[in-house]
Amino acid sequence: MASATTATPSPSPADVDNPLSLLYSWLRGLAPAPETDAQPQVPAGDLGPLTRETVASIRRTIDDHDRGDFLRSALLADLLRRDGDVFGALQQRLTRLGASPLQVLPTGPDAASIEAAAALAAEWDHIASPEALADITGDAVVLGVGVAQILWRPDTDGRWLVPEVDPWPMSCVRWDPNQRRLIAATVSGPVTITPGDGQWIVFGPRSRRAPHLWGAVRCIGEWYLRQQHADADASKHAEVHGMPVWKAYLPSGARETVDGKKFAASIRGIGRNAVVPLPRGREESESYDLELAQAQADAYKIFEYLTQRGGRVVRLALLGQDLTSANNQVGTNASSSTGRQVTADVVAADARALGACLTSQLAAPIARYRGTPASRVAHEERIEPAEAKARAEALKASAEALRAWKDLGVEVDADAAADAARVPRRKPAAP
Repeated sequence: MASATTATPSPSPADVDNPLSLLYSWLRGLAPAPETDAQPQVPAGDLGPLTRETVASIRRTIDDHDRGDFLRSALLADLLRRDGDVFGALQQRLTRLGASPLQVLPTGPDAASIEAAAALAAEWDHIASPEALADITGDAVVLGVGVAQILWRPDTDGRWLVPEVDPWPMSCVRWDPNQRRLIAATVSGPVTITPGDGQWIVFGPRSRRAPHLWGAVRCIGEWYLRQQHADADASKHAEVHGMPVWKAYLPSGARETVDGKKFAASIRGIGRNAVVPLPRGREESESYDLELAQAQADAYKIFEYLTQRGGRVVRLALLGQDLTSANNQVGTNASSSTGRQVTADVVAADARALGACLTSQLAAPIARYRGTPASRVAHEERIEPAEAKARAEALKASAEALRAWKDLGVEVDADAAADAARVPRRKPAAP
């Protein structure tokens, strides 16, 4: 195994070239930027999009993924989005996660913490754009882990460096089980990815020991191919069995006669509201007749099973439930509500993990470089209208119960009850 290298911190070009800027940085206590190379590390490249896969090749790809080689599984993850079920389920999960806006919060009540959090919040969309975060979270859902590089570039004034999150292609990443770390393949050689060092972000929301084993690609990779084969076979079945054939009965020896040829010509281009002359004889063998031959087999049901089963597997892997899609079979709104709540819990866990990841691996390095108090990144809690109504009713009932106990002469700790119910309270004014 090739030895991994890490870039060493170096002073900012702006600080070196501008003595006043160097003095300004020293006065503010700024640390050297974690990464200030003019040319950032470049991925080693990939194999391009996958187009022709077989069951055997997908199984080999999943085996490589389990061993920590994401070269082909990352390309397979891109291929999976061709499937409508995969695209729709992934769209639901990522859209719901992105719809909960990020908050940059101070870690303390002092003015310096509040000022640092406000400054970081003002430039957050430039540092971590929504599309960059969508790439990272999408890789984390499908592959189990997402990686991004933090690029430090001088600002317009050249005073200090501003970071920018750049998603890294997972096809150029592998997992080293000995180091229990990710290794990035670059044009200059392998680079060890160290989360929180100011150069890399690693988002593996389900595991720290082996995050790639939680990738949905392990569950839906083969089903994607089964879906494609089932759709193709269903189309062929429809072409063969969906076009009935007219069976023409002619009297014995009439095939080459003038009347026989006219009869055959009259039904060869038969269409809607067609009229075909059918001369009748004394015997059936002397008469002309038509019969529409249609397939009576129910082999089409196997295609329905495969498509329904494949879609269910995809939704279970990506959304955590299939109740919202199966409501037309179950027939109750309660099942849909339960399904939506399950997906909401899955997304809430993603949001909590993403906030913790960005706090320790992005906000903390920025604070160290700028010499400011650290800030905390968190997703705003998204409350559905029905959930908000139920919560308000519960709070009202709790307040009425406290009032009733107080009227009975019981000493009740209203402050503790408010804290337990997570009731926001106004902070007392400073003396």
